[in-house]
Amino acid sequence: MVSHQQQRRRKGVLQKRRVEAGKRNRLVRTILLGTVAVGLSLIWVARELELDRDALLGYLANSAVFVAILIACSLLGAVLAWLIRRLR
Repeated sequence: MVSHQQQRRRKGVLQKRRVEAGKRNRLVRTILLGTVAVGLSLIWVARELELDRDALLGYLANSAVFVAILIACSLLGAVLAWLIRRLR
């Protein structure tokens, strides 16, 4: 039989998980909206200043690759740190 205190604790844990999931969803949505806004602003700037849109999109792609490499390095470092802790 589950006590009243255990039921309240479980309810609190479930509510905390829902709040955390909502925060993650908002972060993903913010990142995606920011990415779309930057892409559209680059296209707008290219039109207004009569710049080569393909060159600007190339710069954007190079930047995305650079960021992806940094993320991959960070993930590799995290995995290595996890492995070192686990093997101790």
